[in-house]
Amino acid sequence: MAARFVRTFGIALALVVGSLIYSFVVKGGHVTWPSMPSFARSGGAERVPLARTQFTITDGDTIRLDGAAKGTRLVGFNAPESIEPRCEVEADLGRRAKARLTELIASAKLELEMIPCSCPPGTEGTDGCNYGRSCGSLFADGRDVGDVLVSERLAVPFVCGSTSCPSTPRPWCK
Repeated sequence: MAARFVRTFGIALALVVGSLIYSFVVKGGHVTWPSMPSFARSGGAERVPLARTQFTITDGDTIRLDGAAKGTRLVGFNAPESIEPRCEVEADLGRRAKARLTELIASAKLELEMIPCSCPPGTEGTDGCNYGRSCGSLFADGRDVGDVLVSERLAVPFVCGSTSCPSTPRPWCK
């Protein structure tokens, strides 16, 4: 019985490893995570059309694509928390940022650009990288929604390096 389990497990493991090698070789090193919906997958940094019905807004800097296990963190800015704010000022600004993002996308032509998260190599797609979320930029009528929220003081710039991020800026609660 144990030998049968080991053999079956070995075959399954070989299939998974073979699939990853195939993805790496055939797709030029771009492995897509199973939790990412097909409409958001791309082999490189390119904008893809996105319908308003293909995602929900979590807060001012996070959306959840339909079919995704986790959210997508919009990069380049940090919006105040609306779910677990640290103070009442942040709660108010968080609600306003989420409402403004909702307005921006309501009737705009939307595009999404999926990008690698700023995490240590080998951790993307895991809880050790951005809480398992994917990363991307959302554009409404060609304009990055983060730039709009920053210009309206509903978010602050937040730029990460290639494999790590600085402390998350949260200037709302002093």
